[in-house]
Amino acid sequence: MDASGAVDRIEVRSGPEQSSAEAFERWEAQVNAAYVPLAVSPKPTGRFHGYIEHARYDELDLSVIGSVPQVIARTAPLISRTNDEYLLASIPTMGVARLHQDGRIADVGPGGITFYDSTRPYHWDARGEFEQVVVQVPLSRLRDRYGLENREIPTATIFSSDTAPGIVAQFFRGVAGLQRTDPTGAALLAEPGMDLLAAAVVAASGRTPRDQSADALNRQRVLAFMRNNCADPDLGVDRIAEGCRMSRRTLYRVFGEFEGGPGTVLRRMRIERACDLLRNAPQLPLSAVAKASGFLTERSFYRSFRLEMGTTPGAFRALA
Repeated sequence: MDASGAVDRIEVRSGPEQSSAEAFERWEAQVNAAYVPLAVSPKPTGRFHGYIEHARYDELDLSVIGSVPQVIARTAPLISRTNDEYLLASIPTMGVARLHQDGRIADVGPGGITFYDSTRPYHWDARGEFEQVVVQVPLSRLRDRYGLENREIPTATIFSSDTAPGIVAQFFRGVAGLQRTDPTGAALLAEPGMDLLAAAVVAASGRTPRDQSADALNRQRVLAFMRNNCADPDLGVDRIAEGCRMSRRTLYRVFGEFEGGPGTVLRRMRIERACDLLRNAPQLPLSAVAKASGFLTERSFYRSFRLEMGTTPGAFRALA
């Protein structure tokens, strides 16, 4: 499960050829491989079904986990056997699960986000079927780059969708959904993921954000504006800066980690839009695809498409 940007789906289900006990034993092994060593206990339902969709983006792991009711625990003996130090963020999309850590209890359901720390005991109690998006990053990375200490992380605390952590949670839910249909696009959007998660933790802790964290939140705001307006052929760096109420200098700074800056990101968004149209609207002329994707001319569309995709729009459509 360590290929960068590659999505790996594992599904375990009981049935005529595999008993619930056998399915659950296999499931526990898969959960341990995807996250950190955990003790997993089933709740009697007479059947078992669980799945994990996982991708890695540099040092950030993004997964979707869903299953029937169970208890998942990180115990002191399991912690002592490994050197794993991770911050995890849980973003439920279905069902409610109860998280216990550091003397706090959080009943987390859709629309919320909560953090937990793999260096201290915790356990999840899912009393019904559930699905969560889970973001996992090394704590050492957060310490070294952002100055975040473990004690500052507000574990087992729910942050709603209208808070800064909740807005970041919506971003990760979107990337997790995109993994299923457009892994390349998901990998592009996930590039600022580490900065965004750090910004969410900083906001949750009430600290003043470092420059990297503030830039990450600004970058997410700019990316949302660009996605909503990339089909406009008049959209350029000046219009983006104006629309997001920032200077060109600030815009280029918040895109410092993207090779080529905001102009390259905008071109890639337009190419992704064109690819969707080429796949799903085979009757649409290439000139119309170019216009609907935000390109001023068909010639600039061909040139940009070949640069990003290594082939022509016509050849891509034929293969698709």
